[in-house]
Amino acid sequence: MNGSSLRAVGALGLATALALTPASLALAEETPTGTHHDEAGDGDDTGTEEAADLDAQLERVRRATARYQNVRLAEADGYTLGESCITGLGYHFVREVAESQEELAITEPNSMVYVPQEDGSLKLAAVGYVSKREASLFGEEFTPPATLPYYTLHAWVWEENPNGVFEHINPNISCPGRDG
Repeated sequence: MNGSSLRAVGALGLATALALTPASLALAEETPTGTHHDEAGDGDDTGTEEAADLDAQLERVRRATARYQNVRLAEADGYTLGESCITGLGYHFVREVAESQEELAITEPNSMVYVPQEDGSLKLAAVGYVSKREASLFGEEFTPPATLPYYTLHAWVWEENPNGVFEHINPNISCPGRDG
């Protein structure tokens, strides 16, 4: 990303934008199965090639973000806790918002998503991408803005999401003291 053209954003505002999209509000009450590129294709060779390409891209993301398994390293690189845990989303540690598609790179996510563990530690579960304008990565369109003017995309590369790698809400994510 071009640091000079990125605008730092308040962590609380970005975390709210990531959490309160129209899709997340609807999915918080029900969790329909979403569609995404790693579901079964139509059986042609193109689908197989696209799936292999997507798998390779997701592996690049995992390699680029593996160091952030340690939340302290994410903080040292400028990711800041946005707000308390959100059921279905966990904790968002955010950095910058891209101005446009050109400033996005799959190996440089704008946010890290952590889930609480029983021992109180945090485990990296997903990465997030945020843009001020319409954008797409991995062949997926970003979710349009709701509360704040940001387009977002989650990629659950470290924690399985039964609804799909790019679905906004992960029904497996819970927050201590908030779930009931």
